[in-house]
Amino acid sequence: MKKNILLLILNSTLLILHCNAQTVSPQVSPACGGYFEGGGNSLSWTMGEPVTQTFQNGNLVLTQGFQQPYTILLSALNLKLFIEGYYMGGGLMQPVLFNTGLSLNDTDCDSVIVELYDQFSNTILFSNTVILNTYGLASVQYPNSLYGGSYFIVVRVRNAIETWSKLPVTFNNAPVYFDFSSQ
Repeated sequence: MKKNILLLILNSTLLILHCNAQTVSPQVSPACGGYFEGGGNSLSWTMGEPVTQTFQNGNLVLTQGFQQPYTILLSALNLKLFIEGYYMGGGLMQPVLFNTGLSLNDTDCDSVIVELYDQFSNTILFSNTVILNTYGLASVQYPNSLYGGSYFIVVRVRNAIETWSKLPVTFNNAPVYFDFSSQ
């Protein structure tokens, strides 16, 4: 069956023009999918299945459908650091994100990028952006695949100098603690 309609909207005016179109019969395709991981990122995809929403809270994931996401176990890297321009003394920084209306949490200081570099090749193995609170604390979730290695910890902040750990840090315990304020 052919239909002969084309809708065109110009300057809020609807024009109906003549054209040829065809109808499509619905068909079901079997669901298939895949998973790829590289450079600290992952991609999980499904084809032939209705779109459903995935909910996540920390390490808990709730999803539905045929193709489920792969579970990547995460460990924590707990950091302590202070941004000099925000430091008020007494181990406390200004709540910059809260003061500028970018956060509803009155202890959010700023977002920081935390990277883990291979100790031998100086290549980035992992990167994540997290919130640094006014007490100078941030927690970074990293994949368990990095467990057992030693890495330089690098912190980048929009208004501060990029800072590296002096030596590689060994990730043998979970969680890992590193204090930039005492180095």
